[in-house]
Amino acid sequence: MDKTNILIVEDDPIIAADLQDRLEEMGYRTLGPVARGEDAPAFFEKPILPDLVIMDVQLEGEWDGIETTRRIQEKHDLPIIFLTSNSDDATFSKAKSTKPAAFLSKPFRGRDLKHAIELAISQAAAKTLAAQQPEAAENTFLFKDRLFIKSKDQMVRLFFKDILWVEADDYYCKVVTAGREYLVTQTLKKFNEELAGVPEMMRVHRSFIVNLSHVEAIGELSLQVGNTKIQFSRNMRDELLNRLKNI
Repeated sequence: MDKTNILIVEDDPIIAADLQDRLEEMGYRTLGPVARGEDAPAFFEKPILPDLVIMDVQLEGEWDGIETTRRIQEKHDLPIIFLTSNSDDATFSKAKSTKPAAFLSKPFRGRDLKHAIELAISQAAAKTLAAQQPEAAENTFLFKDRLFIKSKDQMVRLFFKDILWVEADDYYCKVVTAGREYLVTQTLKKFNEELAGVPEMMRVHRSFIVNLSHVEAIGELSLQVGNTKIQFSRNMRDELLNRLKNI
């Protein structure tokens, strides 16, 4: 699988080098770094294009990070994460107007950097998928033993027994079967409410509803469906075991 390309726009050479090392250790491909905002757009004319930008708010040259972001967004739609050592309200409000994927304050922790990138990529992927699959924005219709999901120009029938699990994906739900995944514009909470009368479907975690009929093994804090391990909340273990006895 091709690596995600991250462009670093940072005028502090020590921070830029540290960022580059951390990102490459996480498995990303880094582009740059560049210290001037005016030099960033050139990376969108090269064969290897950025998938995400980590942008310092304060930069050398005429463009600060906010202006550089605006220039990039005029032609390209991709997530941008701001780095800032200046957290005053005015700077934050100005930066927020560009709708960045995340803010990271300097100094930042590796874990925060990792989570910010994963969240930014996830949101961008969901946005792209929704644009490519307009049917994902249609309603889902639930019945006694099945649901219907609109796919292209037809309603696709999906029996509850064929669902392996349902996973939260930002404002969407991803319904997973053995052969396909379906994106539904509904929060997991709302989807779970509609599945309340289906005994084999159980919300085991804030991010997962699982079809208990497909559970093959249960660990201390995870269960297995096929080759996939799914975490469940500690306080759900007793209810999970009781529900398994009754399906």
